[in-house]
Amino acid sequence: MKTDKRILMLINEFPPIGESGVQRPLKFVKYLVKEGWQPYVVTPALYPKSVLDFSLLDEVPASVKVYKTLSLGIPAKGVDKIADIRYKIEHKTMSIKGLLWRLIKIVNDFVLPLDKQMGWIPFAFIKAVQLIQVHGLKNVYITGYPFSAFVVGILLKKIYGAKITLVSDYRDAWQFEPLFEQNVLPFRQKIIRKWDDRTLKYSDHIVFVTDFIRDRYCSHHAWLAKKASVITNGYDEDDFVNITPYRFDTPTLLYMGKIYSFKPSPLKLLQAISDMPQLGLQCVHIGTLPDNVKEQIENNGYDFYHFWGYKSHKEALNYASGTQINLLLINDDPESEGVLTGKVFELIRLKRPILALGPIKGVVKDLIENYRLGQYAHISDVAAIKSAIENLLQFTQSNELDTNMIQIFSRQSLTRQLIKLYEN
Repeated sequence: MKTDKRILMLINEFPPIGESGVQRPLKFVKYLVKEGWQPYVVTPALYPKSVLDFSLLDEVPASVKVYKTLSLGIPAKGVDKIADIRYKIEHKTMSIKGLLWRLIKIVNDFVLPLDKQMGWIPFAFIKAVQLIQVHGLKNVYITGYPFSAFVVGILLKKIYGAKITLVSDYRDAWQFEPLFEQNVLPFRQKIIRKWDDRTLKYSDHIVFVTDFIRDRYCSHHAWLAKKASVITNGYDEDDFVNITPYRFDTPTLLYMGKIYSFKPSPLKLLQAISDMPQLGLQCVHIGTLPDNVKEQIENNGYDFYHFWGYKSHKEALNYASGTQINLLLINDDPESEGVLTGKVFELIRLKRPILALGPIKGVVKDLIENYRLGQYAHISDVAAIKSAIENLLQFTQSNELDTNMIQIFSRQSLTRQLIKLYEN
C-alpha cells in the first residue's frame, strides 16, 4: 500500500525561535520535504521564547504549510534569565526576595504543573482536529519540550484511535530529566509521571535521542521496548556550505551553548586556563549566560574569558570552524551520563579538535574516545583539564574521521529513520 506522505506536525518551538531545541524539528521538516513529504506545521503565534533567530526562517521550505494558533502559554525569557531566577530561589531562601521567588515557583507549579506552555494545548488541539478532518491526515508528529504538547497527542488518539499514527519525539527525558527529583516538587513529580506514562501508552511510536534515555524508560516499562526507537540528533550538510572560518588573533577555545547557574559549571575549566598563562589561550563563549555566573567569572579576574552573546546559527558555525578547540560541557550528575547534545554532531562535522568536560563516564566520553575526536576530562578535575588542553594544542588539525560514521548522523539520514516509523 502506498504511504500517505502528508504529516501533521505539532511543534511549539519553531522558527524564528532560536536556541538549540529548534534545530531537530526544523531539520525534520526540511528533509521530509526533500523526501517528498508534505508537512502541516502547527505552532503558536505568540513566541514561546524571547531568543529569536530570523535566519532560521530561510530553512523552512516554501511548500510547508504553517498554521499559527492562539496560545495562553507564558513566554519564557532566555535561558540565562531563567537561570538567574532559579539561582535566586536556591541561594536566597532566607531573604524576602528569595522567599518571594520561592512562593512564585510554588504557585507556578500548582497552576502550570506540566510547563508554562500548557496554555497552548486547547488551541493546538482544535487546529489539529480541523486539519485532520479537512485534509484526512493520518500521520502525526509531536515533539517536546515543551512536554505539555504531548497532551494534544493523547487527546487526538482518544478521538481517532488507529486512524492516525502518532509519533512522540522526546528531545529530553521528561520524568528522568537531570536533577528532576531535586528541582521539582513532589506533587508535581506525580503529575508529570502520570502524563508522561499516558503519552507512552497512547503513542504508536516513541522516539528518544539516546540509547541511554530509551533504556531508562524501558527499564520502567518493559512493554515500551517494542515501540521505542532512537533517532539521535545530527548535523545538516547544508549548514556547512560557504562556511567562512573566523580568524582569531590568539589561540582560542570556543564554547557554543547555554550555561545554567553553574550547571554545567565552567569554573574549573577557567581555573585550569588561568593556571597556564604561558599558553596565551582565550575562552570565547557564544550563547547564553546568567548574570550570576558572569559576575562570578568577573570576580575571579578571568580576563581571558569573553562572552559574545547569542549569534545566529550560521555565525556560530563560522566561529567554531576557525577555533583551535571546540568545547562541550555536560552536567556532572548520573542522568547527564546519557545526554548527547545536538551540537556534538556539528562539531564532529567541523572536524576540529573537541574538548569535552562532563561526568566521569557517559555516552559523550565514549564517543569522543572511541572515534578519537579530541580529549575528555571530568568537569571538576583541574589537572585532567589542563592535560587535555595541552594535548589538544599540540595538534594543528584534527584526526581524519570515518566518513561513513559522520554520514550516519546527517539530518537526511535521520529523517529517513523517522519516515520508516510511518511506513511500518
